[in-house]
Parts: sequence; structure tokens; C-alpha cells
Amino acid sequence: MAIYVITWNIKAGQNRDGTYPYPKTENLDRIADAIKNSGALIASLQEVDAFTTRSGDIHQAEYITNRLTVLTGVTWYYKYITSIEMNPGYYGNAIVSRYPLTTALRVSLPKVNGSEDRSFLLVRADFDSTYLYAGTFHLGLNVDQSIHAQQIKDALNNNGYSDQKLIIGGDLNDDEGSDPYNIMLYNVFPMADTGPGGVCTLQCYNNPNNPKVDFWFKRGVSVDTSKSRVLQIDNSDHRPVLAYVYTG
Repeated sequence: MAIYVITWNIKAGQNRDGTYPYPKTENLDRIADAIKNSGALIASLQEVDAFTTRSGDIHQAEYITNRLTVLTGVTWYYKYITSIEMNPGYYGNAIVSRYPLTTALRVSLPKVNGSEDRSFLLVRADFDSTYLYAGTFHLGLNVDQSIHAQQIKDALNNNGYSDQKLIIGGDLNDDEGSDPYNIMLYNVFPMADTGPGGVCTLQCYNNPNNPKVDFWFKRGVSVDTSKSRVLQIDNSDHRPVLAYVYTG
């Protein structure tokens, strides 16, 4: 069995310039439409609001999940992790899936040099005859990227997931060849970047030569890298990354 997976920093449903559309769900509808049209059956999402005033007092992961259920005619599921309490509401990451999900691991990534706490969520997605562990991460800034990347690798290893069928996607806040990138690939246990390489994902509408900072890393599964691609969608300031995974 093989499926597409997509990772996307959705900027809390904002426009790429930080403003909100009207209604505030307009970009969430576009995100759900894009996930459906991409063929992805698991979505790793970052910068997802839940019940914040700024985003219209809705749970954005729940909204996208419900929208996908309507669009596809089959039930979708989600799991959410809080990075920051917004009072009211929360800001964090989510996994949205066509398949039932079980939370496997929650890792808080507190700020050290940066300005925001971040988080990592790992879930188990169960298919008819197999399963896959999928993760979503959003790393910090000002060298927190490297600290957070190491914390994720340590947590996966210490909790017995380093030898599982594993694919984790998210916003590295750094580029290919950087210290956090190499930590994700080599430290504690090896992982591989699913590609594509050298393709802009951050503010590409301003400069197509900007770096790729959004990635899928995999372990224990095969990926057809020829089908990996960055989608040219500029709802948010990040573009989504698609990968094709053989789940076994």
C-alpha cells in the first residue's frame, strides 16, 4: 500500500501577509481543497489555532477535518498538540488523516534562545492491514532549531520509535545542510529526506530562490522520491511538501 502525505505550515489560516481573509475560514477551505486535490491521505500541519479570538474562535484542525469529510464523502480524523496557550485558545500543530489515529508521543519543545515554545506530535495511523507512525514538528529560531531537533530524535529513540515505520514532516526553520537538518538525518539513529531538494518553500512569491525549510524525514519505509514535490500554493508564507510513502 502506498499513500501521499503532505506537510504544510498554514500560518493560522492567515493570508501570506499576516492578514485574515473574510470570512476567516476562507483559507481553511482552500487548504482542505488543496489536500484533497493533492491526493494526500495524511496531512502534517503547523501553526494551527484552536479557539483563538484572532482566528474566529474555531478549532482549525477540526474545521479542516470536517471539510475533508464533506469533500471526500468519507470520515477523516485529527490529533492536535498545543505549543502555546493563547488565552483564549491555543496555537500548535496537528495531524489530519483519512485513517483512524492514536496519539503515540507528545513532546514539548520549550524556547531557549527563541521567542516561542514549539512542539512535536507523533501519531499512529492504522490502515486495513498495516500502520504508519506520522509526526508533525515546528522548530524554533535563534539556534533553538538544533536544540529542538535533538530533543525530537532523543524522544523518538528513548520511546522505542526509532525502528518503527516512521515519517515526520514539518517546518525546520532552517535549510538543507544546516545543523538541525543534519541532526534529523544522522544523530542518534539515521533518517532520510524524502525530497525534493533545492526547491523553495518559504515566501517563494517574493523570491523563488528562497530556501526549502519544510521537510519530510523517513525511517523504516520506502518513498518514491520521483513523486515528491513542492506544491506551488501561496495561501500561507510556506508552500506544502508532498511525498509518496509505501506503508508496507
